[in-house]
Amino acid sequence: MPSREHEIPLRIIQNQPALAAVLLHESLGLDVPHHTEALSTTSVLTNCDPKELNSDGATLLRDGDRNVLAIVVERQNSPDRGKRASWPAYLVNLHVRLECPAVLVVLCPDEAMARWCAKPISVGHPGFDLTPLVVGPGNTPVITDVDRAREMPELAVLSAHTHGDAHPLTLKAVVEALDATAPRNRPFYYDYVLAGLNEAARKELEGLMSVDTYEWQSDFAREYVGMGREEGREEGRAAEAADNVLLLLDARGLAVSDQVRRRVESCTDLRTLRAWVRRAATVEHAEDLFG
Repeated sequence: MPSREHEIPLRIIQNQPALAAVLLHESLGLDVPHHTEALSTTSVLTNCDPKELNSDGATLLRDGDRNVLAIVVERQNSPDRGKRASWPAYLVNLHVRLECPAVLVVLCPDEAMARWCAKPISVGHPGFDLTPLVVGPGNTPVITDVDRAREMPELAVLSAHTHGDAHPLTLKAVVEALDATAPRNRPFYYDYVLAGLNEAARKELEGLMSVDTYEWQSDFAREYVGMGREEGREEGRAAEAADNVLLLLDARGLAVSDQVRRRVESCTDLRTLRAWVRRAATVEHAEDLFG
């Protein structure tokens, strides 16, 4: 895949900053102030402190020349207490720098992770508790309207990845969304949607992407969806297996060194990765994976 699956939702928001505001309103039910533009702002949140504080992403909403809301975007795939402890600092520093309200949105791949992230974070001062705003599978918008999919392709991509198995109309919408987005985005958006689907939904999407169905995509479909389909699918499975190895080690509370993480993430052999998944359930140390 062009990008690791867990990084793609952040890249999608970077491509379409307004999506952060849409998720804030539609997924989380919060009022978003009137604004005339949405633009990516630096995600480096360090404020004269030796310790760097870097969020995964940040969006700034402006009304004319006035900052009206800053949105810190985090992607959390596994429990990380150290990262959670830094989230209040992210908001405070961004609030000080941009002189406007700031909120935290955390993107989670499953409901268990969403529940973990949604727990309040107490910093000790009375009333100063941060309850992260969490977007998981349960409150990701379901996009089936073709016009809306073309208007905001990135939202349609998130929708199809999350809901494509249960809502086939999201797949039809995402095909239109791919038509409306920049050609450079189509391959990794397509890969990301495929990675979230079961086999039946994958076949449905691949059928919708056929050359005969959509002429606009003839070159893309022939080169990428057709000839490159098996290669792209194999890469996606390998990336998913590598993630499973690391998640299982983390869930068991085992320390994972940078060297182990690099070796797992750089492996592209699916058989080897599946063997490591099985070992990850029983090894006493992460380094024992490699036997």
